[in-house]
Amino acid sequence: MSALPSEATIARRPLGVMAALPEELGDLVAAMRAEGAVETITHGKRDYHIGTVHGAPCVVTLARVGKVAAAATVSALIHAFDVEAVVFTGVAGGVGPTVRIGDIVVAETLMQHDLDASPLFPRFEVPLLGMSRFAADAPLTAALARACERFVEEEGAALSQRFVTEALPTVHRGLIISGDQFVASATSVDLLRAALPDALAVEMEGAAIAQVCYEYGVPCAIVRTISDTADAHAPASFVTFLHEIAGTYSSGILRRFLSARG
Repeated sequence: MSALPSEATIARRPLGVMAALPEELGDLVAAMRAEGAVETITHGKRDYHIGTVHGAPCVVTLARVGKVAAAATVSALIHAFDVEAVVFTGVAGGVGPTVRIGDIVVAETLMQHDLDASPLFPRFEVPLLGMSRFAADAPLTAALARACERFVEEEGAALSQRFVTEALPTVHRGLIISGDQFVASATSVDLLRAALPDALAVEMEGAAIAQVCYEYGVPCAIVRTISDTADAHAPASFVTFLHEIAGTYSSGILRRFLSARG
């Protein structure tokens, strides 16, 4: 393991920016390198890229897939890199009845749909915390939502052409649920809707990040682009969206979000 960053490197308290997969980061690391010097540190088998991007000091990294990987990565961002806040970007399956492929969901709350320690604790509740839902940071979330709205206003028409639809992408705000499974059947979606009728999107990392940030008092915000509807078509839809479109969303949203911070 290489040495951790010096105090001077992170004196400005950067923003931690995460995604699970490389495509979900878009061109962020390339944009950081184009803007100036980048220090890359390997810690816990992950590369953390430290620099300035779109005018904002950041530490950019890949969490990899799943709640454990996400929790480990955000813990490192907090303790080893002293980030002031965390933003996660990526794709998700649509669960809410009004959520369509190509829409954007900004989390207001997050929870683990596969956590069940009953009868010792209520279903979904994190043992010993007495909570099942974790709130994203309100100011950070509002800023992220504004960036999403600007992205849709400025690039939505072109995105609609790519989806061959007349409707512009919609920005939703609400509950995102997380679990260590790729949801890919109509039956699974129906069960999630029955248990959590206000859920808008399902993914595999967000609630773990939100819990760790809550426990350490670090603001977080999470945005997800809907790549599939979590049914039997999800695997093919996810792969196509991930490789062809996800980076466009992440790059456009993060550029507007970070420029406003910088």
